Amino acid sequence: MDTSRLEYTAEDLISHKLQQSGILVAKPKFDREGTDLLAFLDMGDNVKFCRIQCKGRSLANSNSNVKLPKSYVTAGFVLFLYVEESAADSGLYCFFQSDLESLSENARDEYILSLLRNNYKAKLERYKFDDTKIKLIRILIKQAESSGEFRRLVGLNIAAQAQPATAEIYLTVENPDAGA
Repeated sequence: MDTSRLEYTAEDLISHKLQQSGILVAKPKFDREGTDLLAFLDMGDNVKFCRIQCKGRSLANSNSNVKLPKSYVTAGFVLFLYVEESAADSGLYCFFQSDLESLSENARDEYILSLLRNNYKAKLERYKFDDTKIKLIRILIKQAESSGEFRRLVGLNIAAQAQPATAEIYLTVENPDAGA
């Protein structure tokens, strides 16, 4: 079943909810390790973020599931799930690393969340997206570890010309304390 309409609906809804709560959201122009969105608290020199994957599932006509490669799940990863049972009945759920690691696993090294029409609301109640989840996302971002992506980099290009010879020098200097 094509879930692209639900995926886009989920992504837009999640972006809206996060931005409404003061969390900045960016849409990367790549698809790596399940990263649909990046969430920030500010854009200063020491910017920190978390990766968000957005999933949308319909339970209007049948049961469904979500499969997620285990390699995606790190401390800085959040899964959002938008579930639509009917046009008038939908829900938004939020899962962190410890939540995902408690799910069933398959032989392909994936976590699996099964969604059954008759009990998914009770099963997902504790993951319902609310103000508590916003607070946890804020804490997650504040505690994020950066690994030197924002080192100070100074570049210098000098070109000298004396007939008939030409010399060019390129110099790059990194802040030696940036990795500490």
